[in-house]
Amino acid sequence: MRRSLLFIAATGLLVASPGPAQARHRQPRHRHHHHHQPAARHVGWSTHLGGQTFRIWGGRRTGIMPKGVVASPRGGWVYVTNFGRTHGRNLTVYRSTPKNPLETLRTVDYPGDAIEGVTSPDGRTLYTTNYYGFLVQALDTRTWKIRWSQKVGRFPKMLALSADGRTLFVTSWESGTVSRLDAATGRIERTSRRIGRHPRGLSLHPDQKTLYVALTGGRYVVALDTRTLKERYRIRTGRLPRHTAITRDGSRLYVTCIRRSLLQVIDTRRRRVIRTVFVDVGPRTVALSHDERFAYVAAYAGHALTVVDLRTYKTKTIPLNIVKGSGVAVSPDDRYIYVTGWCSKDLWVIERLAPGVAPGPLGRPPHQRRRLIRDPKTAHRLDCPRDHRR
Repeated sequence: MRRSLLFIAATGLLVASPGPAQARHRQPRHRHHHHHQPAARHVGWSTHLGGQTFRIWGGRRTGIMPKGVVASPRGGWVYVTNFGRTHGRNLTVYRSTPKNPLETLRTVDYPGDAIEGVTSPDGRTLYTTNYYGFLVQALDTRTWKIRWSQKVGRFPKMLALSADGRTLFVTSWESGTVSRLDAATGRIERTSRRIGRHPRGLSLHPDQKTLYVALTGGRYVVALDTRTLKERYRIRTGRLPRHTAITRDGSRLYVTCIRRSLLQVIDTRRRRVIRTVFVDVGPRTVALSHDERFAYVAAYAGHALTVVDLRTYKTKTIPLNIVKGSGVAVSPDDRYIYVTGWCSKDLWVIERLAPGVAPGPLGRPPHQRRRLIRDPKTAHRLDCPRDHRR
């Protein structure tokens, strides 16, 4: 029973233990998907979009059920939060170098189940949410000791940091609340009233005055005042909005919607959706390239990554040898995109090559002990087939 609850807490989609009937009921509609999923998934496969080349570089193994991935803003480090094993192998740490964007460095063990993470602007601290005890924690990225732990609402999910790194915001899935913490000490400064069902995705406007929260239990993004955490207004979206990403100037907010597999573009000044893009099946995390040319969307049921050209809104699907795409992160130089496979226990790298840039040497695929199963009947379930469990 606890494991079923863990799946729910980690993925932010269902509110009951998923069975076959529920899985069928929650499958997105496919009639709007006009693109064909490419069959190739091997290292070196490439595609082109917006004058750029996207090439599958390779990957590495992670812990069980890698939920999220974080690329340090200072460069050189990549962190994966692993949800599937309690009290051990919670984090996988990689070093990124010009010759090797994914060198396995170490695993980090601590009590609990890691969910999501975010790094401080200086890269010295990794903040993570922890299902065990409903905690937010700060870890020193040099010693990997826990600096502080703070209990917040039930099922803490996503994290967002203020530009100066002093204030930390966190959504609590079951409580329906958002909390603001002192990032240095973990002290809770304020917690909102219940804002709706299952708040998850979280983006802070660059003016530091507005916090956007996706309510996965409905079809709205709520805008909160960062000082009072009171609702200012809400924006209607597609069904099951999950993850958000915002531009540097705050003019555009990107939201993934699980139902019907959408990426929606919100004009934050006009406070409404101005564009809808159909992406691959079961979109989860969305990340923007640092030059804001592309959006990258992990496809949970599509087992892939969708690349969206933000000038033309054309899309390309990069099929990966994963099961259930979950987390996405982008290296600070925009050269590499990282994608986690929830059920295949791996992290893959896609290399972005601008015109005239010579490709480097390819990596290798992660070692897979067993055959990967991509059964469409179970693609939307939150658990993993037995073949993918240790």
